[in-house]
Amino acid sequence: MSKRWWFGAAFVAAASAAAAYLLDPQNGKARRIRVIERSGRMARNVERGTTRQARYAWHTIRGRIGHLASGDSPDPAEDRALLDRVESEVFADRSIPRGRVTFEVEGTDIILRGQLDSADDMHHIEEAVRKVPGVTGVTSLFHMPGTPAPNKAAALAASAEAARSTNHGTKARPRDRTT
Repeated sequence: MSKRWWFGAAFVAAASAAAAYLLDPQNGKARRIRVIERSGRMARNVERGTTRQARYAWHTIRGRIGHLASGDSPDPAEDRALLDRVESEVFADRSIPRGRVTFEVEGTDIILRGQLDSADDMHHIEEAVRKVPGVTGVTSLFHMPGTPAPNKAAALAASAEAARSTNHGTKARPRDRTT
């Protein structure tokens, strides 16, 4: 027996079961009414969903055409929206360590901070951030383990110089607080 025969037999069996279910002398009428009501509800839901999707597509196209016709570009994203966009697109790559990288937004510029193990990781993250729509500039303050952050190097050097000039090589004594 071929596959076609089996499909035909399965179809006849299903049609027979449906006919017996719907033409039952005791409950058949109520079942038929229920099937008609449910199919009507399903048709209305499909119609509403299709109408909603068509309306969304129409308004989206109309808005894009309006932007193209006027020559305006859409407003840049707000700081929080841009930060969310950057985080969602960059952290979609599972190889980027989520807890070791932070982002700050200043206008449409992104500042990257964190301690990473390799220069390749730093470059990879910088390039991923540059590709995000709405980002106009990227400032990287990444550093390797054991090295100070780029924005801290000048501050640490100034602090060390200030400490050398005020102490003149002597350690400061703690004040006596017993009196």
